[in-house]
Amino acid sequence: MDHRQLTRRNLRTLRLQILLLVSFVPLLAVTALAQSTSQSSPQTASDRSKFAVFGNVGVTVPHGDLNTFVDPSFSVNTGLEYMITSQFSVEGTLGYHRFSTFFGDHANLYQVSGNGKFYLVDESSKLRPFVNGGVGVYVTDAAQAHFGGNVGAGVLYEVTPRFGIQGVYNFHVFSSGGNTKFSTVQGGVRWRF
Repeated sequence: MDHRQLTRRNLRTLRLQILLLVSFVPLLAVTALAQSTSQSSPQTASDRSKFAVFGNVGVTVPHGDLNTFVDPSFSVNTGLEYMITSQFSVEGTLGYHRFSTFFGDHANLYQVSGNGKFYLVDESSKLRPFVNGGVGVYVTDAAQAHFGGNVGAGVLYEVTPRFGIQGVYNFHVFSSGGNTKFSTVQGGVRWRF
C-alpha cells in the first residue's frame, strides 16, 4: 500500500478546501465586477430601502454523531431581510443543506427559519460585522420536521448602498431523537430594493 494514498480524513479535508475555494472565488469576482461597474451616486441612509434579499452558497460541515455517518458537502440559503433600525433586522431564510455519505450517496436537509440580526456598526460604515440567531424547522428527506435553531456571525461589505457581499458562519442544532449538529460557512450577495 502506497503511503501517498489519501485517507478518508484527508479526503474530507481536501473536499472541504475545494468547496470553500469554489464558494469564495465567485464572491471575489462579483466584488471586482461591482466595484468596476459602480457609477451610482451616493445615497444617504434615509434613501435606503428597509428590504433586502440575499443568497449564500458554501459548505455544510457535520458535527458529533452526524459526522460519523456523513461527510461535508454544500449548502445554499436565500432569504428576505427587513431593517427595523439601522443596526437591527429580522430575516426569513430558506436553506438547503446536503451531506455526502460514505457510499457516494447523499442526504438532504431543508431549513425554514426566522432570524434576528444585529450589525455591530451602523450604515455609515461599508464594512459591517454582525451576529445573528434564530429558530426554525429542519425537514429531512423522509419528510420528518424537527424544531431547531442557529447562531452565527459574519460580515457584510456594502460595495454600493444597494449591493453588498457577505460571508457568514452558522452553527445549527435540531432535535431528532438526539441533538443533530452541523455548521455552515457561506459567502454570498445581498441586494437592497
